[in-house]
Amino acid sequence: MKKAETDADEIIEEARENKEEMIDEARQKADEIVEDAKESSQERKETRLQEFRKELEDRKNEIIEEGENKANDVRESASDNISDAEKLLMDKFSEEYL
Repeated sequence: MKKAETDADEIIEEARENKEEMIDEARQKADEIVEDAKESSQERKETRLQEFRKELEDRKNEIIEEGENKANDVRESASDNISDAEKLLMDKFSEEYL
């Protein structure tokens, strides 16, 4: 009887130790999963941020190009207007004084 009780106590103790080991392993695995998820989330966040920055840079360049094109158009138009104004002044001068 004593032997059976001792054997039962040993079995119970082994079961407790196994349970504790399994709980520790499960906690460790859960911590690893959480850490992996955090790293993966951070990587996705950084990737999206880089993509967003690239899109902003591309849009900025488009706006700059559009502005430069409009400025060139204005310069050309102003240059044409100056030529027309010079011609008009010369014609008026010629009519009045020549």
